[in-house]
Amino acid sequence: MMPEQLLKRTGLLIRVNLKRDWAKLVIWIVALAGLFTAIAAKFDGIYGTQSAIETIVKTLKSPAMVSLFGAFTAKAPYTTAKIFATEMMVFMAIVMVIMNIMIAVAATRAEEDEGLLELVRSHAVGRLAPLMAAFIELTGLNVIVGLLFGAGLQLANMPGADTAGNWLIGAGLAAIGWMFGMLTLLLAQLADSASGTTMLAYTVFGVMYVARMSTDVSDPKTTWWVPFGWIEKLGIYQTNQWQPLLMMGLFGLICLGAAQRLNLRRDLGAGLLPTRQGRATASPILRGPATLLWRQLRVSLLVWVLGNFMLGASYASIFNTIGDLAKSNPMIKQLLGASALAAANRVIVKNFIAVLAIVMVIVALIPAVQTMLKLVSDENKGYLHQLYATATSRWQVWASYTGWAMIEAAAVFFAGAIGMYATGAAMMTDPIKWLTYWHVLLAYFPAMLVMIAFASLLVGWAPKLRHLSWLWVFYGFFSLYLGSLIDLPKWAKQLTPLGFVNKVPMKAIDWTTNWWLLAITVLLLLVAGIGYRRRDLAQ
Repeated sequence: MMPEQLLKRTGLLIRVNLKRDWAKLVIWIVALAGLFTAIAAKFDGIYGTQSAIETIVKTLKSPAMVSLFGAFTAKAPYTTAKIFATEMMVFMAIVMVIMNIMIAVAATRAEEDEGLLELVRSHAVGRLAPLMAAFIELTGLNVIVGLLFGAGLQLANMPGADTAGNWLIGAGLAAIGWMFGMLTLLLAQLADSASGTTMLAYTVFGVMYVARMSTDVSDPKTTWWVPFGWIEKLGIYQTNQWQPLLMMGLFGLICLGAAQRLNLRRDLGAGLLPTRQGRATASPILRGPATLLWRQLRVSLLVWVLGNFMLGASYASIFNTIGDLAKSNPMIKQLLGASALAAANRVIVKNFIAVLAIVMVIVALIPAVQTMLKLVSDENKGYLHQLYATATSRWQVWASYTGWAMIEAAAVFFAGAIGMYATGAAMMTDPIKWLTYWHVLLAYFPAMLVMIAFASLLVGWAPKLRHLSWLWVFYGFFSLYLGSLIDLPKWAKQLTPLGFVNKVPMKAIDWTTNWWLLAITVLLLLVAGIGYRRRDLAQ
């Protein structure tokens, strides 16, 4: 088949995609560019003095901060711009990766799952046209976001910044996002569903993130072997290296080329990874929506549980390095003595656990919110219409999805804590007791339930606005993960329930906060259940 036939009507599909996705794309563009520019404009006020810069440099050089934000490679004299680049690059790269995975899955596998691509392909449309339309949409999105990042930095005019470094930051973040978008297009050819593609993409990203963290702490030179780690190698506001951009571009083009070849080989609606054949007859336990949903979610739940366990274990593997004050300054051991030094080391590790708890919470909320929103997508696909043809009530279905979302959040969060505890016990000479991790679980879980209940409320009353729940989760991550470093006010952190939780285990659990969060959860769920029983099914 001639290339022009394979790409026939790609332009038409691009216009269709943009007409469908314009609101989602505008929200992403405005939110990311506005957030990035606002933080850059505020940085001079936070780290505008040399004493403030010297203090944060010492913090960013610690193994704990290196694992979170990447290796500190800036050279003296230190400037506000160099601190900004160190703190923001890995964080914003994570956000860009998530955005590209979501858009790539929606533009490819999600359309196949809903049967839309079958309708499109029934017309005179090239075999590769839908894939190339998704590629151009992703490329345009990342280019626009990258340009706005660069322009925002130019306007912020941070001390120590230069034009080349500003535009390199924008280009680097656009390139890392685009690279993972192309990788997701490739994985969409392997998996046989949107959920499978999402799970594969986040698994690959998680492996790269853990590898980046481990190599940054142990030997930053080996981070070159991790594609996600290339974002750290730009030498921004110093040498301004453009080589990593070429590597990201080449990696993305290889993924795109492989995706095209695999797309031509596979059947519509199928994936190249073998799908296990189901049973000839249904299992006796499949007697209701709850067990049916378990059958659908069990593999993805297992992956999320194992993934968060490995993430927790990876972070705990550096607890000894983080808490070894004597290694960083031998005189401290002489001044404090062995017992006081051990206590000081434990405080450092506990403070790190308090920061890691935020990461674990957000990772646990992702599959939970996905399951909650799956209720609407299953309605749109017509699956629930068949279920409601039986003697199954609306309340049973809503309660099944909501209940499993909460169970997923608890299981994934618990797995992360177990991973930290088990590895920490093996690696540390004076390990942190399990009771500490248990307190972290008890402190954050009520706040997580409020966020799941909010997603359930949107599903019940305003299904078209259900994706706002992702915005709330993202803001919770941003406000607590970066809030202290950018001097975010307390009221801004408390725009999500996570902001009301004490910094456990550094502080005690606030049981009063836990109880009123649980009361809000119950109230939201009651209203959500009423709304779902009253509204029409999504079409």
